Amino acid sequence: MEKAGIATVSLCLSKEIAEQLNIPRALYNRFPFGSPVGQPNNKEQHHQVLQAALQLLEEAEEGGTVRESGIKYK
Repeated sequence: MEKAGIATVSLCLSKEIAEQLNIPRALYNRFPFGSPVGQPNNKEQHHQVLQAALQLLEEAEEGGTVRESGIKYK
């Protein structure tokens, strides 16, 4: 998708793996595996994660950017 000019952001739960894979843009969340956008049914938290991902999409200036969201799971 990136080669076609469509920018992407990946949500990741392992910062080390995201860095090794050299993903164009990755938002790292310290959440349990299986919960990349947060707690089940927590719409406010899901919104925060998506806002952070869109902000990263807008602000990342170089490939391989991995940013920690800082959003708490609980």
